[in-house]
Amino acid sequence: MNFAFTEEQLMIQDIARRIAAERIAPIAADFDKSGEFPMETIKVLGENGLMGIEVPQEYGGAGLDSIAYALAMIEIAAADCAHSTIMSVNNTLYCNGLLKYGNEAQKHRYVTPIATGKAIGAFALTEPQSGSDASSMRIRAVASPDGSYYTVNGKKSWITSGPVAKYIMLFAMTDPTRGAKGISAFIVDTEREGFHRGKT
Repeated sequence: MNFAFTEEQLMIQDIARRIAAERIAPIAADFDKSGEFPMETIKVLGENGLMGIEVPQEYGGAGLDSIAYALAMIEIAAADCAHSTIMSVNNTLYCNGLLKYGNEAQKHRYVTPIATGKAIGAFALTEPQSGSDASSMRIRAVASPDGSYYTVNGKKSWITSGPVAKYIMLFAMTDPTRGAKGISAFIVDTEREGFHRGKT
């Protein structure tokens, strides 16, 4: 069995290493101090295929495998853990979740701009009173009488990329009587009326 890295895996590792050294490491400490979101360098990651490494090319991703993703992540994390966390949420939680459970229209609309770095995705599970214990979440989603839309009420907290994300995969309780099985996932466009960002 051949355990050598493929040419594509080494290529994405090299791209990540170069960006980490030239673009991320020199500014990492400044962003740690300011608390600002490193939008410009995140865009660079997207333009170079690092925000959708395992996303198929038809949806704007690099179409590579988990090994390529891990190699790239190691390089970015070595330069700055904030960048690697943003990259991880975008790739693993947001994009992979939609690729696994979304329909074709959703994949094209909500994965492509995220995988290409044109926009940022986020994953909203944690609330002020619940974290990994998802069944205790309080945010509620109620269907309209005709079932054509949901109204979501509640707060999420500690959401990586939440302050800047264009789209958020948000989890809300649709049937409290079913505990964790009563939780549903929604794709939220943060530019829609009624969505508010704030500090908790």
